[in-house]
Amino acid sequence: MLDNKIFWYGNMIGAVLGWVLIVYGLMNSFDSGMMRFLWLIVLIGWGFGHPIELSKSLPIAKKKNVPLKAAVIKTLVFGLTWWVPLERGVFED
Repeated sequence: MLDNKIFWYGNMIGAVLGWVLIVYGLMNSFDSGMMRFLWLIVLIGWGFGHPIELSKSLPIAKKKNVPLKAAVIKTLVFGLTWWVPLERGVFED
C-alpha cells in the first residue's frame, strides 16, 4: 500500500482539503463548537507540522534532484504525503 501512487495521491487530496478547511475557518466562523475545535486542531497540526517537516524533506528532495523552491512548496502544501513517497521511489517528481 505504501508503494501505491493512488494511495499517496488520495492522501495528498486530504492534505489540500486540510488547507481548504484552514482558509475557510480564517474567513468564516463556525456555528458548531466541535467544528471550531477540529479547525483548531488542523490549524495547529498543519501550521507547526509542515514547516518542521522541511528538515526531513529537503535532504530527500536534494538527493532526488528536486529544486529547493519546489521542495519547500510541496512540503508546505502536502507534507509527508509528498516527501515519504518521494523517498520510497513511488514518485519521481
